[in-house]
Amino acid sequence: MLTSPEQEAVQITQTTQKKFSPETVGFWCALASAVCYTCSLGAMRGLTNYDVSPLWSLGVKETFTVVCVMPYIIIQTLRGKYRFQWSAFWALLCAGFVCQVFGAIPHLWAYAVIGLTLATPLVQAAQLIFSSIIGAVWLKERVTRSKIVALVLLIIAVFLLSGVGSDDMIAGKEIRLGLGVLLTMCTALGYCGQLSIMRCVLREEDNQKKSDRVRTPTTLVMVAVTGAGVVVCGIVLTAQKGVGVWLEPPVECWKFAITAGLVNMAAFALQIESLRRLYILKQALIATAQTAALCLVGVFVFGEAFGILTALGIALVLAGVIVSSFSK
Repeated sequence: MLTSPEQEAVQITQTTQKKFSPETVGFWCALASAVCYTCSLGAMRGLTNYDVSPLWSLGVKETFTVVCVMPYIIIQTLRGKYRFQWSAFWALLCAGFVCQVFGAIPHLWAYAVIGLTLATPLVQAAQLIFSSIIGAVWLKERVTRSKIVALVLLIIAVFLLSGVGSDDMIAGKEIRLGLGVLLTMCTALGYCGQLSIMRCVLREEDNQKKSDRVRTPTTLVMVAVTGAGVVVCGIVLTAQKGVGVWLEPPVECWKFAITAGLVNMAAFALQIESLRRLYILKQALIATAQTAALCLVGVFVFGEAFGILTALGIALVLAGVIVSSFSK
């Protein structure tokens, strides 16, 4: 049966829309975001060779986004081409404070109390669990069978990749497990709280149901959330060590921090686009690919050990990410 050019055009459009559905775009944005965050954390790892406060590293990294994006918002606002949504801004600012006060800072304390190797899997596993609970109870999102399977696979994977139980993970440090677990739970809740608020502001299906709702600009989200981080890190570190502490680190530290800030800005923009289109749990599941990527960076860049548990963990992460892409 012959078709007219108009019918062919409609068929091509429908095929393209199916191939590049919002969920497909969200999936790839989340995956690309995880890769970019891995690169950012790799740059931040380079700062561990210097006597630099983690708050300084976080503050400079977050400041980079504000400095780069804020001029664009100001110029577009002055030109009358930018709609500054105050209600969304205050909600996102709150999300940023929740992330920093209840997420990032307790995360640093958890590293100091129980070490990187134990704190990392606890935070990631708890974040996956809290994401499923918050998504189902607060955001009314469906927890499908594929997500449950992916959740189990990825929780096992993060523990394998992080090498829980290794004797040298915190050599020479006293372990206060109870306090460390409490801090990791607080960290996970802080991160999930931030993502949940962002999801409420960003989700596309709400825009479709309410014709009068304006799409929140990605740039506004970036400035509000990272701006809160700049304020929190700036106040805490300045109160501890004075204003001069910001200028003490050598040039090499600034190179690492600015590189981390550049890649982190790209990662955050991609994460925002994924949150527009994906349930919070699915976004968290895909983001766990960052664990496997960090492990590979450690092996090939920093010469860290690679064993059977590492290989199995990476395989489970890949399987979990693939399963999480299913809709049922």
